[in-house]
Amino acid sequence: MSLVDPLMGSRFGRQFRRRCLSVRCLSAAVASLLVVGCSEPVAQHVAAPVVRPALVERVSTEQDKALSFNGVVQAAERAELSFRVSGRLTQLLVNDGDTVKKGQLLAQLDARDAKTALASAQSELDNVQAEYARAKAIFEKSRAITKSDLDALATRLNLSKNRVEEAQRQLEYTSLYSPFAGVVGLTQVDNHTQVQANQPIVTLHNLQQLEVLVNIPDTVMLTSQHNTRAFAEIAVIPEHRFPLTLKHYSTQADAATQTYAVTLAFTDVNGYRVLPGMTVKVVPDTTERQQTETQRITLPLTAVISDNQGGQYVWVVNGDNRVAKREVKVGELRQNRIAIDDNLALGENVVIAGTGSLVEGMTVRPYTESTQGAQ
Repeated sequence: MSLVDPLMGSRFGRQFRRRCLSVRCLSAAVASLLVVGCSEPVAQHVAAPVVRPALVERVSTEQDKALSFNGVVQAAERAELSFRVSGRLTQLLVNDGDTVKKGQLLAQLDARDAKTALASAQSELDNVQAEYARAKAIFEKSRAITKSDLDALATRLNLSKNRVEEAQRQLEYTSLYSPFAGVVGLTQVDNHTQVQANQPIVTLHNLQQLEVLVNIPDTVMLTSQHNTRAFAEIAVIPEHRFPLTLKHYSTQADAATQTYAVTLAFTDVNGYRVLPGMTVKVVPDTTERQQTETQRITLPLTAVISDNQGGQYVWVVNGDNRVAKREVKVGELRQNRIAIDDNLALGENVVIAGTGSLVEGMTVRPYTESTQGAQ
């Protein structure tokens, strides 16, 4: 038995053993934490790659058939008729939709003042004519009056004739006649109301000659140089397409809309009641084009890029939305498009804007012009 044994068995020995146990437990816990900390890597935030949008066009040989423009039917011969003088409307002789003949009376103003003015002017003319006739007879017979007096009467006579002619015109201005045969589109005033000079009274249309007015942007041509025909589709007459021919077009863009006005004439309405103001959709007629022309693929000029060796390329979006640079053979120019002769398949998506910032294998988010507003 050693000297330490009695000490360990005493109260002091028991406290010493408990303290040693606590120290060993604390050391084990610290070691466990160190092991866990070394075995688990620290989480790091990795930013997701930015996927840029890309405007694409689906490769197709039917680009022209997809073009359409909204238009409005109008009469080729049309007029807003008005009086040239002010007055009270006493007779409105037509209603909306009435068929009228050329020269037919449509409306009448109160003409009493004009008739009085004409009668007064005519009376003055009669008096001056009689006075001039007497003076002329005296001058020729006896020279009892001077030549200057006779000339003064001649001047009065001419002025009186002018007043009568002006009074006759003012009386005529109180009547409104149809300048051509047609249909009353709209009466814009009520009977027995006071109207002003040049205020629209009746709108008149010639329904025998109808046309369509469309406005097209500067980046699109309605038809190619080889085709001047189109069709009009009217929503209220869905079972029929109306043939159109190019009539004329403006060569200066509208300052506000930057569009060009194009007018096309109906060739035959086939008995349908087509009226001015109807909205239509105009689509080009591609049946006149040669078969080889309609089968060619075209792309916007912005889709084709060139390298230093003269090669022509496009960016094709693959199925996984990654872009790949592909060499193509280009053909003739067609306004703002160019023909692609090979190395593209129908249905493929080609980037048509922002091609300068693309790199091989880049992931993009493709969208088309029809879905651009939803982006």
